[in-house]
Amino acid sequence: MQETRYTEKQILCGIVESLIYTLGIDQDEAQELVSDVEVRIDLSLKKANEWQEFDFSEFVYQIERFFHFEYPSEDRRILFGLGAGYQSAEEWIEHVGQHLTFRALVESISEHAPRISFQPVMVIDRECGPAGAFYGMQELSEKFYPAACQLTPSTRILDAFRGAALDRFWSELKWRTDNSLTELKYFWFLMEGCGCLVFWPVLLISVILFLNGNYLYPVLATATTYSLWKVFSICSYRFNPLPAGYETFRDLAVMIAEHDSEAVNQSVEG
Repeated sequence: MQETRYTEKQILCGIVESLIYTLGIDQDEAQELVSDVEVRIDLSLKKANEWQEFDFSEFVYQIERFFHFEYPSEDRRILFGLGAGYQSAEEWIEHVGQHLTFRALVESISEHAPRISFQPVMVIDRECGPAGAFYGMQELSEKFYPAACQLTPSTRILDAFRGAALDRFWSELKWRTDNSLTELKYFWFLMEGCGCLVFWPVLLISVILFLNGNYLYPVLATATTYSLWKVFSICSYRFNPLPAGYETFRDLAVMIAEHDSEAVNQSVEG
């Protein structure tokens, strides 16, 4: 049976994101780590002085979360050495590290990740790029991020996804199409995130003050912070962060089909 697989470029996007979350580094630093896919992962991390802080369990979790699959326990043991009980770094390198390059990781993800195609499809005996791109978006929504309504080419994007749901769907679509999509306008998303980060410390301080007999300040501070957080949340949900020219899924499909990306021009592998 023949099927399409994600390309190396697409998969490296997910590995970079996984490294960012695992190590707390920025995009450029993560890109530098994977700049040579033939390099062993441990040597690349050691060169960047990140090896001592690296947690393979967290890294594998981030990969599985990004690509929507779960490694079998045997693959975890063979590929990463997780659960193998190696007693020393030398033993891990002998059995795992010397074989674990970024290319080996890419190939492993390619074998396991559920695939979604954006390739052209035949419509009334003619190859149609936008139709293939739309079917890809439809499958993406059905598998991972169910839309608020049934997707059709004329469906407005904001009728299907808003707020955090739109951000997740857009991110999934972006890496699958070689980062061809313009970034969303993140102002209100950032404000909502800041409101969330501020609310919990204020709540903790308020509880401490409340237990010490100071009742008015903690109540007012918590209520005010929570109200601002909710306002930011509502604004991020109602705000239109889409770039100009993107209104319906037809607009997105046409753009993806016209963009010369590997998602559209993938080869088929056996």
